[in-house]
Amino acid sequence: MAGRSALAAWKRFNYALSRRLLAAWAAPIVNGAESGLAGDVIYTLPNRSTSDIALLDIVAERNGLQRPVAPLPRLDEAQRFFFLARPAGLWRRNIMRTVPPRLRRLETKLAASAATDDTPVWLVPVSIFWGRAANKDRSWTRSLLSEGWAMSSRLRRTLIFVFNRRDILVQIGEPLAWHEIVQTVPRGTPAAHSAEEDGALLDSRASRRTARLLRAKFRNQKVAALGPDLSHRRTLVRQILGSAQVAAAIAADAADDSEGARRKAEKRARDAALAIAADMSYPTVRFFDRLLGWFWSRVYEGIDVRGIDVVAAIAETHTLVYVPCHRSHIDYLLLSYVLYQQGLMLPHIAAGDNLNMPIVGSLLRGGGAFFMRRSFRGDRIYAAVFSEYVYQVFRRGHSMEYFVEGGRTRTGRLLPARTGMLQMTLDAYRRGLPRPLAFVPVYFGYEKLVEASGYVDELRGAGKKRESIGDILRSAKLIRQSFGTAQVSFGAVIALDDFLRDHAEETVPARALGTHILRRINASATVNGINLIALATLSMPRQAIAESALLAQIDLYRQLLQADADNHCFGIDQAPAEQIVERAEKLGLLKRERAAFAQPAQNDGQERPRDDIMLHDAFTAVLMTWYRNNILHVLAAPALIASLIVNRRRGIGLAAIKRLFDLVHPHIGNELHTGIDDSVERWLAHLQAAEVIASNADGFVPPADPVLRYRLRLLANTVMDVLERFYIGLSLLQRAGSATLDRRDLLKECRRTAARMSTLYGINAPEFSEVRLFEGFVQGLLEDGVVAEGEDGKLVFDSRIDAILRTAKTTIAVELRQALEQP
Repeated sequence: MAGRSALAAWKRFNYALSRRLLAAWAAPIVNGAESGLAGDVIYTLPNRSTSDIALLDIVAERNGLQRPVAPLPRLDEAQRFFFLARPAGLWRRNIMRTVPPRLRRLETKLAASAATDDTPVWLVPVSIFWGRAANKDRSWTRSLLSEGWAMSSRLRRTLIFVFNRRDILVQIGEPLAWHEIVQTVPRGTPAAHSAEEDGALLDSRASRRTARLLRAKFRNQKVAALGPDLSHRRTLVRQILGSAQVAAAIAADAADDSEGARRKAEKRARDAALAIAADMSYPTVRFFDRLLGWFWSRVYEGIDVRGIDVVAAIAETHTLVYVPCHRSHIDYLLLSYVLYQQGLMLPHIAAGDNLNMPIVGSLLRGGGAFFMRRSFRGDRIYAAVFSEYVYQVFRRGHSMEYFVEGGRTRTGRLLPARTGMLQMTLDAYRRGLPRPLAFVPVYFGYEKLVEASGYVDELRGAGKKRESIGDILRSAKLIRQSFGTAQVSFGAVIALDDFLRDHAEETVPARALGTHILRRINASATVNGINLIALATLSMPRQAIAESALLAQIDLYRQLLQADADNHCFGIDQAPAEQIVERAEKLGLLKRERAAFAQPAQNDGQERPRDDIMLHDAFTAVLMTWYRNNILHVLAAPALIASLIVNRRRGIGLAAIKRLFDLVHPHIGNELHTGIDDSVERWLAHLQAAEVIASNADGFVPPADPVLRYRLRLLANTVMDVLERFYIGLSLLQRAGSATLDRRDLLKECRRTAARMSTLYGINAPEFSEVRLFEGFVQGLLEDGVVAEGEDGKLVFDSRIDAILRTAKTTIAVELRQALEQP
């Protein structure tokens, strides 16, 4: 008896000491803590650990949750937790193959009390990771001192606690309703047991089901946090080389089937696999975590993350493919940092081999990057090895990240999707994978772009520079600048099974999937203050605007977006317009020209100061097109409607607006990747509420107030570049005549004409003559049936083009139309 009392006293002392040390020492990352759960909570932890339960108690107390060490009077229990694993000895490992006695006891008491107390009881699975490692293939010391998949002894957990105390993740899972688990057990399972029925109790179906469900939950939490249980990198390479696909490529390449040719082909395959494969290592991950945490704090004033909760939930059941937009080299670093901070596994990241530089390449590879050539053409061995690598990564359950645009956008618009990686992903899916795949669109927004200088040079016609270590070293000066805030938005997840079922008739599913992803990326956009300023200033002929007009236009854009926020974007900058302008000035993206004179005296005889003029210098004016293009899609529909109304002297009816809108808007949607089923009636209601359109007996008209009409014109001007480019393409096609030009000739003429118009009329959009935008427009005309390709490749069209051009006469500037009519 005395020995038992001494043991209990020792446990209480050990717990109190652990809790005191952890409260003063640990700073855990907590995911999933939600207070206010109605009913009684019972926590479940996978392994018996005093430090785990002490840390959970600290987290529960800090977050207003029911504490695990609090009594549960209803069941006459002194604590609200149990461990799923059996007790471990100093050298003995924890295991979870049996039903713990406390679980059986709690189930018996719950069944007995169910008739008199219907208070809900929730099982909450909790996993605690003391240090998170991507894999353990480098050395036994790193395997010993970081959390991983191996079942841990007390000695190992003690060492983990000592060396990884500042990298602790507490993952609180989704609560499970205990009564629902019990109700799914087939009838005939005993609800309560006598002392003589202990043997039957051990075989309780409900207990076994609960334990099995919890084991699955813990495994999913571990996969989501640590990634799959990967073996040695050399093993992965050996599996790739041993696959049937790579073996066939090697055999085909060794045409003469000689021993020397085959050995040479096998070496090429091995070299390719080693050049491709990531080599994720925990020290590198921790290095990047510390470095990037410091870097973000120096260059950014904050990182706004949205939509991560949905990703964390689906990570437990699906293998994730992150498909972000690609606007900066910061993108993949920022995404990995956010995922790591949120307790999600780091993805394997597809990177161009231009980044596989000395030193930098090794660091990126250690952080999860795998490298790929820009083109596989003509090298069947490399193509087979790369495809097999993608399959093996997915087969092992590891998440992946790649950019469907292929490269960084220099214009700020999403580039058309490239289908190479998407097709390999679909091929891997069709071969069969242990877990379903889900694509996670990610939108990045920046208030100030790190690569701004290089982008502007390229937009002005300079060639693309190849990355080098010198560029990275020169970028060290960035830490002396402020780049505002960054936004990371996770869009609506695309489950691949659902997508393929809904697009079963697609002849090229990879292309359809790429388009769908781009639309989901844009649908998750966040609109920051710099985006709003760019929309307003670039709608002016000389990119200069009075301050009061700028403030009013910012408020108009926000009013329209907020009225339709559920359909178009994830977030809108809510700071006062004055603060937004002040912020842009601070970031060096907007200049102020002070008013030199006062306004003439008004009726009250008082002179008032003139508005300051807000403008951009030549460099920034070009750069601001990048920020405008980021979010141009969110206002494309109301801007198009505004362009149909702003020049009307007589009203235009709803039917006419809808007909013209339906004629033009699909092509704008194709170019800007909107994918939104925009309602003309809805947007007209928003525009009327903002008082920038009015109505009379003839239909909708511009407002009588010149200030409000001015705001409507600026709104219409936001899509004018797009409409003018469409007009150029259709005018050239009409002037040449049906069955006269092929696609290549039309694109060549479009680019030449657009460049000339841009020079003549000062169109301040460097992408105005971008051939890829014309390619997308022509492709859209072909897909919509407005234009067709004859057997000889010539473009054939009907009277619909005439109708579109007649409509454009009310929106396109007279000077541009007249210039195009000249031979």
